[in-house]
Amino acid sequence: MPEKAEDIVRQGIDYHESGDISKATHYFRTAAEMGDPVGMLMYGLAVRHGWGCQSNRQLAFQYLQKSAEHAVGDLKSRDSFASTAAKGELVLAIYELGICFRHGWGVEKNKKNAAYYFEIAANLGDPDAQNDLAWCYYHGVGVKKDMYKAAKYYRLASAQGVNTVGNSWIWKEKYGGANAEKGQAS
Repeated sequence: MPEKAEDIVRQGIDYHESGDISKATHYFRTAAEMGDPVGMLMYGLAVRHGWGCQSNRQLAFQYLQKSAEHAVGDLKSRDSFASTAAKGELVLAIYELGICFRHGWGVEKNKKNAAYYFEIAANLGDPDAQNDLAWCYYHGVGVKKDMYKAAKYYRLASAQGVNTVGNSWIWKEKYGGANAEKGQAS
């Protein structure tokens, strides 16, 4: 087994991609126990979904929360070749906390907290978080209904290739779309 936590995570991902989910989860857990935030994210997702282990949403939430807590510091300190991938995975940890709060997975359901975490991840560039936050603003779920903000976040997601059918309204001038060319966010 590799000695560095980042290498252990990489090995876990390799096992996951080859279909050996139980072995992948073992590696993710090992990296998580070593304090690696990406290992915590991957182990949290594995435990939440029961990938190669017993599903335990409360434990999953704890690991996802620990990963997200480390995210800000790690996003500033990781400057290796893997930093882009690591940044995406750590922003994903923040987004996944929002998912937990939205569905009540391992924590009491709380739409306001879900929107809060979606907004953090959205502002860090996660297109799924941008889409989910836009939905929250569109429907007034966890936040005050705001069509202008909904359009803004839908446009940000669209600029990254995450589109929602029927969202041509986001390009209308009254929602700030006149200042953004189709495919780009304002």
